[in-house]
Amino acid sequence: MGRLEGKVAVVTGGSSGIGLATVERFVEEGARVVFCDLAPEQGRAVARELGDTAGRLHHRRRAEGGANDGYAIARRLANGGAVFVPADVSKADSLKAVIDTAVERFGGLDILVNNAGIGGGETSVADCPEAIFDRVVAVNLKGPFLGMKLAFPHLKKRGGGAIVTTSSISALMGMPGQGAYGASKAGVLQLTRVAAQEGAPYFIRVNAVCPGGVVTPIIFDSPFLEESMGEEALAERMNAAQPIPRAGRPKDMANAILFLASDEASFVTGQALVVDGGLSTEFDSRLRASAG
Repeated sequence: MGRLEGKVAVVTGGSSGIGLATVERFVEEGARVVFCDLAPEQGRAVARELGDTAGRLHHRRRAEGGANDGYAIARRLANGGAVFVPADVSKADSLKAVIDTAVERFGGLDILVNNAGIGGGETSVADCPEAIFDRVVAVNLKGPFLGMKLAFPHLKKRGGGAIVTTSSISALMGMPGQGAYGASKAGVLQLTRVAAQEGAPYFIRVNAVCPGGVVTPIIFDSPFLEESMGEEALAERMNAAQPIPRAGRPKDMANAILFLASDEASFVTGQALVVDGGLSTEFDSRLRASAG
């Protein structure tokens, strides 16, 4: 029997990277999953709507039927009960349609994974365009707020449940060029703590994960790049970036999310689980060679 057998989950940003790995992991463990993302043409439309500045935060290269097309992923995982609903998580009506689909299709909601995210490397605080800051906060912080707001009533009806939000070690460390991204991810941690206190009387647990250097499309296929740098090229660069000398992988994060979403974490709430190969605890990377 799977660790999520009989559970109904919603995963945002589920068409690539950590979100896709989480969808696949949840299906493996018996959950029925409704996931959302911007479908390829929808992503291009949002980019056009946002304009040349903030529009650069969204993918224009993703192809219909490709590896990051939610419809194609849902067809591949259909036997496991996965359903795709295209959505922009910064808009309440759009995200509500995702959660409503889970409730209507599968009879309720037990787990929400707020994973959708954009940004990182948006230039210095002094140079970051206001439109970039606004859009990063809209997706990375307002999106999880809306998800929690919409999920809470359904989780109460189930007698409890779990919410897990993807933050980042950028929320914990001062990383140049990530003022908007880091601030949005730090906001997620405080939102998590507050929602955990509000959910505790109803057995609703609210936690976050803070990934470190992970090989995901948000980095190797960043919309800021003219073309993808390639998954393995990024992995090679990251292999020595953390004290554990390998790149983080999406499945590493999915396993942490799985734990927090499962009944194994039934007494864990309001926490930020850091999954970074030890990076955030390191004093000085130059000392690695002399250790031991």
